[in-house]
Amino acid sequence: MADIQLSSQLFTDIQNAVKRQVPDADAGLVMQHLAAVLGYMLGSQRTMPEADREGFMDELCGFARHVYVDVVQQQQQQQQQPTPPAGDAFGYWEPDKN
Repeated sequence: MADIQLSSQLFTDIQNAVKRQVPDADAGLVMQHLAAVLGYMLGSQRTMPEADREGFMDELCGFARHVYVDVVQQQQQQQQQPTPPAGDAFGYWEPDKN
């Protein structure tokens, strides 16, 4: 698969596109729309043999799972990183020389 760069702007644009169609869409409904678009676009590829479409669908589903697992692992790592206690100072303080 190609190198893909995700951005918060992309997420916002996609959510806004779905919400233009379904104003009260929550995150779950937005994801359902994304899955439906994926299935529709792949199913509409008439120049691609059916066996290739099936294989590509499997690859896309696996890729989605890979991204999901990666995001969950990153979130878990961030939660496990210790944060410095509030009030502790870092660096050196020097009084004014005036």
